[in-house]
Amino acid sequence: MPTLSQLLLSILLPAIVCGIIYIAAVLIRTRIENSERLLWLTAIALVSGYLIGYIGIENKLTIIPKESIHWFFYLTLFALMSSTYWDTPGFGSITSQVFYSILIPRILLAPLFTYSWGIFQGIIWWICLSLGIFVFWHIVKQSFTAIESDTSIPFVYFGISVGTAIILALSGSLRLAQHAGILSALFGAIWICTIILKNTLKTDNEQNYLILPLSITPFVIFMMSGIWMNGYFFAEVPWICIILLAVSPLLAQVRNIHAIQRLSENKSLYIQIGLIAFCVCIALIFALLNSGLFSQDTYGRI
Repeated sequence: MPTLSQLLLSILLPAIVCGIIYIAAVLIRTRIENSERLLWLTAIALVSGYLIGYIGIENKLTIIPKESIHWFFYLTLFALMSSTYWDTPGFGSITSQVFYSILIPRILLAPLFTYSWGIFQGIIWWICLSLGIFVFWHIVKQSFTAIESDTSIPFVYFGISVGTAIILALSGSLRLAQHAGILSALFGAIWICTIILKNTLKTDNEQNYLILPLSITPFVIFMMSGIWMNGYFFAEVPWICIILLAVSPLLAQVRNIHAIQRLSENKSLYIQIGLIAFCVCIALIFALLNSGLFSQDTYGRI
């Protein structure tokens, strides 16, 4: 079990640091013309908070990765680097999506490619996982544009992160659950800070500085896909839980249904969030059943 000091370092301190940097980033953008060039500052808040939490859990930075989790440190740096050009026009973002979708499974699952899988099995897994990450990337991107409320986007990913942490804990990996807990703390902090800023920030510009920018999607993709792959291949997370968590943001597209469009903005937003939460809850139920808490015999891996 994590100690109190570990919880403080991996949950509370990352949330505080992330919140402070996020508020500073929003205030800076409100005072600078062409602030679109500074959208990557939000990624600094998430990356800084996560790295503090990472050190709190792992106790050190492993420069030469010895375990799959050690690559999380580098994934955050890759995400920060990608965020600096993610909103610029051109083929840079598409090229990066393809590159990282191929790279991430190979580096995180290197022991399986080397020692467990044959060449054919490894190629099949590599192709399937790369396609899965690429599809998830577009699901996340579309959810950012489909959810128009500035406070709802961080809340949605806060909920998905919490669901991931609980599922990992039920599946026997408290270490991975703590890493998912860092994400929960970061998105929770941004959600709370957004509510505070929304009620206090007054600008003459009509631009909404509180909407989370697409430049943070690399961070979301890298960290969530990395945690989920570790949970499935190195812990006991049921595959159906991973699928449900990954597709849950897709339910934000319900707003495109004509009947939903006729509803008020608040009602359509509640439906979006409700459906996403329902999908996460179904994943939690599968994980709970798979954990065998209700009987002496487990249900077997789903």
